[in-house]
Amino acid sequence: MKNTILLGLAFLVAPYLVEAQEDPITQEINEFSDSITNKKLIEELKYIKQPGLANAASKIYSADRRYSIAGFTEINSVSYMGEKNRGDDIELYYTNLYRFGFYFGYKITDRLIFNSEIQAELLHDGFNEVGTEFNFEWMFDYLFHPSFNVRVGNYPIPLGYTNINEEPIAFYSVNRPEVERVILPTQWLETGVMFYGNFLNNQLEYNLGLTKGLDASNMVEGTWIRRGRFHGLEVPRAWASNGKLEYVGKESIKLGIAGYYGDAGRGAETPSGQDFSPQVSLYSAFAGYEWGNFSVFGLAMKGSTTQTDRIFEFDNQVIGEETLGYYGELRWDLWSVFNSEREWKLPIWFRYERLDTHASVASSFENRAFDRQNLEIISVGANLRPRRNLVFKANYQFRENLAESIIPEANRLELGLGLIF
Repeated sequence: MKNTILLGLAFLVAPYLVEAQEDPITQEINEFSDSITNKKLIEELKYIKQPGLANAASKIYSADRRYSIAGFTEINSVSYMGEKNRGDDIELYYTNLYRFGFYFGYKITDRLIFNSEIQAELLHDGFNEVGTEFNFEWMFDYLFHPSFNVRVGNYPIPLGYTNINEEPIAFYSVNRPEVERVILPTQWLETGVMFYGNFLNNQLEYNLGLTKGLDASNMVEGTWIRRGRFHGLEVPRAWASNGKLEYVGKESIKLGIAGYYGDAGRGAETPSGQDFSPQVSLYSAFAGYEWGNFSVFGLAMKGSTTQTDRIFEFDNQVIGEETLGYYGELRWDLWSVFNSEREWKLPIWFRYERLDTHASVASSFENRAFDRQNLEIISVGANLRPRRNLVFKANYQFRENLAESIIPEANRLELGLGLIF
């Protein structure tokens, strides 16, 4: 079933892979596509990123028209080499994923811009369990000056790398790195206000935000703060701050640091009547460099949670007082060795990844059994990138949970397809 779906999708995107003169039907399709682009019914993506947003999500800010339409699609298949650990979140143990994001932006004036995303996911685990997720991202930006702008709405928290660069062409593995799925719960949206801009001759980008806080009473031990997210609209009952500083002077260099700190109590009390105001903090840093056909990238993050003994009262969940995660990735474009005029890319890559949801726990939990994700993951993979906006992915993961576990962590073979427009 999985192979049939992927094969069908390959046929759907085949026109992107073949030169027009090779097939009359493809030529007609391309001519029709060109006529649409020339008439500007749907403008071509310019790959000019707005602070805090990915490529397709930024389309409205550089569009020639008052409106823009953009989006992405992502289709993944995962095979487990052994029995798989079933956690609390199907997104972490699914066998098939279908994700689609649709962006619509409108320039109310040249300075006041509305931007939105509707993102839908369908997941299943290969048996009877099916999961769905539906998110609505919306924001209003007022562009005062390149060095100072304001965003109000439901926007991605600017932490790590993938939470902003969530579109499938931005990362090399089929799934987002595990550190940025478990420690940083990509995709993480919050409602609030953000100030952003560029300074030092557009060399540095900053984000400063104030948002509603998390809900610690819903957190689950195996995925730290992931279940504490709440994407819906509400009057904030807890507040959090976030900030990011990123070097954007050269495309070949990636440098960024970010932080989050906030209350996750939402004004509640524990079941025993105690005051409940746990504080959550998370800090991240990344660095990358590209030279010729080689590139390297690394990311690290560390988090902490207070009042974990009081969080335990809600659902007997042992939340780590400290968490950590990091990974390093090497890439080489194999296509560069071929003598071809096509601007294809075939990067092969290697990644080493470590994360621990319970780097430290409260003394009262030290002798208690709990779901600890103390993972060591080695991944090897390849991408076929016939166009800048299209990618076919494959990778194999050697996985081990260094914590005691009833079921050993299974290795995984992952296949995927991604497209932005």
